Amino acid sequence: MLNETSIFEVSKRESDKGKTPKLLSPIRSYEGAVRVVNAGADELYCGVIVPEMRDFVLYRGPKTDIPTYNELGQVVRYAHDHHVSVGVTVNNPFMTEKMEVPLRKHIRACVEQGVDAFIVGDIGVLSIVKDIAPNIKTWASTYLASTNFETVDFLSELGFNRVILERQLTINEITEIAHKSKIEIEVFIHGAGCSNINGKCYLFHFDYPPLAQARNRIRGLHSPCMLPFKVCDASDEKILDDLPVMDAFTGCSICKLPELVRAGVSNFKIVGRDDWPIVQENTTRMYRELIDLIMSDHTEAFWKRVNELKTHFMISPSLSLLTLDDYYCQQERCFYSPLFHTPYRIPSSWCTWTKMQFKKLAVVE
Repeated sequence: MLNETSIFEVSKRESDKGKTPKLLSPIRSYEGAVRVVNAGADELYCGVIVPEMRDFVLYRGPKTDIPTYNELGQVVRYAHDHHVSVGVTVNNPFMTEKMEVPLRKHIRACVEQGVDAFIVGDIGVLSIVKDIAPNIKTWASTYLASTNFETVDFLSELGFNRVILERQLTINEITEIAHKSKIEIEVFIHGAGCSNINGKCYLFHFDYPPLAQARNRIRGLHSPCMLPFKVCDASDEKILDDLPVMDAFTGCSICKLPELVRAGVSNFKIVGRDDWPIVQENTTRMYRELIDLIMSDHTEAFWKRVNELKTHFMISPSLSLLTLDDYYCQQERCFYSPLFHTPYRIPSSWCTWTKMQFKKLAVVE
């Protein structure tokens, strides 16, 4: 096993001659764009409401998207003035005939506002993007379920410039793909998990009354796979407990950053288009600081800062008093660990458990 020092030595030697991975941050407003750009993002990504498809909701609602093309234009201009690129999600996991006309209008409107790339989750949508803007960059969404080099190579032949890998891959698997690939490889480093292989989820996420009631009862949880389910004894149907058995909680990777740099990936992605701008900003700033320490070979300073962040840093107002150690480390909620533990398997300390009871007292912007 590599120790802390050797991780840096190998990362500096093997990570594409010290090339720094770009940091991709989520936004849902012009305010968020200003915040994350100033916090150190190299790239932004966002959704934009499609006027004719405003009520078409799969995994996220309209509140996670930039509301108008005019605001998108403001975002693009501010980002470009600061040498930051902007990608727009058009990653619907499927296409229908009725969706084609509004989606074509949407793509043209985004191109007119000067966006740099589209995040695409369907081959039909890819063909539309290539027809309208053949030279614009396209990034393959996780909805295309890229888990090996052969998939990445195929997507490259279709014209994609970048592939966003599945969350479930190990660092060894990521390394193999990144070293073989001719195009950019992006990985998640922070934010919401997924209980399924992306693009293979059939759970209803929004506008379902029981789910809305559950989210109101358990503040801060959005997806149905993050909610607790009643676990019953099969023999007598006695309720044993309420547990989040589908295990789609958020993950952190600050301790894994040196290994991910060593893996040779070109882009680090933060999840959180539905977060408040302050959360998007704070998360970006944390990872910007740590990436810069890695790339400047400040080994001791990096690990010192990681330990400080674990015990003192609280990214989100929705987590109230909880630190990274409370929310991630104690439950081993770490991206790219050998086993991604379910949160109910590992008991929290009495201190963390007490903090959890006050979670609903969070101050929201």
